[in-house]
Amino acid sequence: MFNTNKLSTAVKRGIVLAGSATMFVAPMALAQSDDENSAEPVEKIQVTGSRIKRVDLESVSPVTVITAESIALSGDTSVAQVLRNSSINTFGSFRGQSGYGSGASASSEVNLRGLGAGATLVLMDGRRLPGLGYDGGSSSDMSMIPMSIVERIEILRDGASAIYGSDAVAGVINIITKKQFDGVNVGYSFEDPGADGGNSSKYNFSAGVTSDKGSIVFIAEHENTQEVSDVAVSGDYALNSYSTYSPVANFYDSDAGEFLYNEDLCGDVADTSVESDRCGYYYGNTTWLYGATEKNSLMTKVEYELAENLQLITRFSAMQTSTDTRYAATPVSTSSLTIDADNAMNPYGQDGSVYFRTSSLGTRDTKTEKTTFEMVSGLEGYTEIAGNEWDWQVYYQRTSAKEEVFGYNLVNDTVVQDLIDTEQLDLFNVQGLSTDDWYAYNADLLTNADHTGTYQTTQMRDIIDGSISGQLFSNNFMTVSAVFGAEYSYLDFEQVSDPESGLGIISGGSGGDDVYASRERQSYYTELAIELPHEVEVSAALRYDGYELEGDTGASISTSEFSDTVPKLGISWRPTESLLLRASWGEAFRTPTMSEMFATISYGFPDAYDSYYCDTLGNPGSDDSYCSSGQQHLTYYGGNPDLSPENSESLTLGVVYDVTDDLSLEVSYYQYDYENKIEDIDVEDLIAADLDGTSSSIVRDSDGKITSITSGYTNYSEVTTNGFDITANYDLATEIGDFGVNLEYSHVFSYEEEGTEWAGELFYPDNRANLTVDWTDGDKWTASWRTLFIGANGETFYSSYDYADNYFKHNVTVSYHVNDNVKVSAGIANLTDELEEYLPGEWRGFDDELYDPLGRTMSFNVQASF
Repeated sequence: MFNTNKLSTAVKRGIVLAGSATMFVAPMALAQSDDENSAEPVEKIQVTGSRIKRVDLESVSPVTVITAESIALSGDTSVAQVLRNSSINTFGSFRGQSGYGSGASASSEVNLRGLGAGATLVLMDGRRLPGLGYDGGSSSDMSMIPMSIVERIEILRDGASAIYGSDAVAGVINIITKKQFDGVNVGYSFEDPGADGGNSSKYNFSAGVTSDKGSIVFIAEHENTQEVSDVAVSGDYALNSYSTYSPVANFYDSDAGEFLYNEDLCGDVADTSVESDRCGYYYGNTTWLYGATEKNSLMTKVEYELAENLQLITRFSAMQTSTDTRYAATPVSTSSLTIDADNAMNPYGQDGSVYFRTSSLGTRDTKTEKTTFEMVSGLEGYTEIAGNEWDWQVYYQRTSAKEEVFGYNLVNDTVVQDLIDTEQLDLFNVQGLSTDDWYAYNADLLTNADHTGTYQTTQMRDIIDGSISGQLFSNNFMTVSAVFGAEYSYLDFEQVSDPESGLGIISGGSGGDDVYASRERQSYYTELAIELPHEVEVSAALRYDGYELEGDTGASISTSEFSDTVPKLGISWRPTESLLLRASWGEAFRTPTMSEMFATISYGFPDAYDSYYCDTLGNPGSDDSYCSSGQQHLTYYGGNPDLSPENSESLTLGVVYDVTDDLSLEVSYYQYDYENKIEDIDVEDLIAADLDGTSSSIVRDSDGKITSITSGYTNYSEVTTNGFDITANYDLATEIGDFGVNLEYSHVFSYEEEGTEWAGELFYPDNRANLTVDWTDGDKWTASWRTLFIGANGETFYSSYDYADNYFKHNVTVSYHVNDNVKVSAGIANLTDELEEYLPGEWRGFDDELYDPLGRTMSFNVQASF
């Protein structure tokens, strides 16, 4: 079960929870037994959401704890899946699909409260993970984290920048890795989804040695996952999954407003079909929904006692993934293809536009390689100051992350246009060749336009930090504990694409917004916990972060400086041993990413209707070609070094009640006001705002037509949201075994962005819940039934889509201890094979950020310990 009880209850049940970071724990207090005069040490632990160690697991902020044991019984098989299925991952989170560029197709994010992946801070053992390259290091890739290293996952459901700094807006996810064990463990697991493909095999190995002086842990994992085609989920020739960009070229006569094409070729060339007035290409017949992935990871953890009050702690980890994805053959679309009326290969005798796809070069295949190395090393100890023991720690962290993306079978638009202009490329079979000969003739010419795109990001980060914590003051009325700390961080970030993509002449890929930047940060923080009579605790935290940034925007070297000081206040009261009331308020912030600030100038040609020229100036009839929603506009993109941090204010109120030793309840209310959010302004929005033709972002000619647009990032939007969470745990001992029941439920009262209410709309469910029932005979057998619930959504907007009904996904898992050394498990995820579609029968007509599209999935796992 997912336990969120206070430590005292956990101890009653025999659950021992370690600290939330690899920290040396010294005895901090003595408890006097009621029955004897002997003193026993009471171990204080550090819980995510505070740097001050406490006896009680529950603090002023709500924390969800998910143990490795509960994950094994849940039916979830990856860290990304565990977090995606959490009820506080309100509106789902991004899962990479084929077709996303810059490495995004090989990534998975988490999005607490729907405030954005960049607003959720992800830690490992209390330390920051490297961010994803494609979003400038803002969010972390959850798919990189191997399950075999996880001891538990702690989710802080509260803003916490006063504790952890930037990005802790919606909350904090802390992956606690395995710390100590003796022996060797080997394991194998297998998954087989209902959809064709997607089979995965995973091997894990771990070894550990523990002595009086310390411990060593080594963990390694290897995983292979097969690709899943879109046909396997949506079927071939899925509804409306065709494109005008076809290997049988479509000629558009703007004067007549009609498409023309070779009717003999259409339908004879693979995946083409006559669709209305054009030859359509069914791209979904060749694409993969999810790519084929290979992952390798290892982690080594060493803890060694150098002296009685001094401990060396070191962790080294390496993670590598390779993902192959596939998208449909490249449409020549970055630049518009044209053909003149007098061109010998133009059978229509009119100037026109050409919509063409280079399927003869093959599908767009992408290989994404990600490698991350991390080394953390530090000293921890305790010393006596003014008669009180104080913990101290000093750490150095070095992280190196690299992402390389290779996009194959892309197209150089200028070469294709040149082949048309020189009357070599026969798009409409003017020569009267057979279908095979015509295809081969053009294929030979198009090899000259074949392009392999490259995209690479590198991040090198160094962090030095130190802190000291202990009891500051104590008398008969109060006890004051405190933490004082400082951090220094330096990040070097590069994002580079191949030069041709940067010039905007390559179709089928992404890139051009190169980034060369560095960021230096100094942070100072303090936290106080004041224990008052009648079981009242007041907490306060304050943190200062100062940033110095430098980047090459392409036009010049830009520098920027900003700082932020954020507070957090909390109070808890335990009127009885079984009841806890708590409240917290705080401010949080998110710093602009390197890409948002320092991306070099790139350009594209997005479609948009010019409402000022066509409507305000009254010109739609005089220029039908320009006054259309398909008119493309030269648009420059780039970073904005003048961006400022995003800001947030959050409030949580909660009650934790142990009704009995076997039943506990938690209710928490949350509220966020997220301001100054950084947005990439859409071209259509810029044009719509240019009411009088004087926008500084739009350049117009003497007639009023757009000649160019400058788009980019700006501090623009605001999001407010509020709701509540309910958690309940119940244990029941019977003659046939012990049962456990866990309920997680989250409800969104409101989610408003720029004046529009989204809660309950399509893709924004206002209700999510997970119900788990587990059972053990106390000896060899364990079983679990878990139901995931997503409430109906789609009340007002998106009327062309189907309403999403209530969704239930059932996972069943059974495990058996063959003997003291071997355990086998088997499970079925999505037992009833449910999929909620908002466009039934259409290509990717579902939201996989919320719903599982792979159908009923069988799994098997065996673990052996020696």
